[in-house]
Amino acid sequence: MKKSIFVVALLALTACGSKTYYVTSTDAPTTTVKVTKTTDAPIATPAPTQPPVAWSDEEEFISDIYNGYDETIYLEDQDMIDAGYTTCDALRNGMSGYEVLEVIISSGGGIPSIEELLGTVVASAVVNFCPEQAYKFDN
Repeated sequence: MKKSIFVVALLALTACGSKTYYVTSTDAPTTTVKVTKTTDAPIATPAPTQPPVAWSDEEEFISDIYNGYDETIYLEDQDMIDAGYTTCDALRNGMSGYEVLEVIISSGGGIPSIEELLGTVVASAVVNFCPEQAYKFDN
C-alpha cells in the first residue's frame, strides 16, 4: 500500500489573501486534505466610515442639532440653517440672548417639541455661526 504524505506549510502574511482548495488523494480516495494557497494580493477592506476631515460650518451646525436633540426633527436642514443665520443676525444687530430665544422659540407655535428644537437651533447657531456672540447668553 502506497502512502502519500502531504506537508502543508502555513505562512502568516499580513494583508495577504488566501484561497482554500480541497485535494483528494488518488492513492487514498477516502482521504481529503485541505490545502491553503497564499497569495500576495491584498485583502479588500471597506473604506472607513469617518466623518469628513473638515466639515463646513453648516454641516457642523446640523450635526450638532441631530446629536443634541433626541426627538424627531420635523424641520428641513435648510430651514434650521436659515433660523441659525437669523439668530446670529439678530444678535449682531443688538438683541440680547434672551430676546433672540424668545423670538425664535415663539415661532414654534406653542408646540413644546418644536420649541425645544428651536432652542437647540439657537444654541448650535451661536456655537457654529457666531461664537463671538456667546457672551450674550452668560447671564
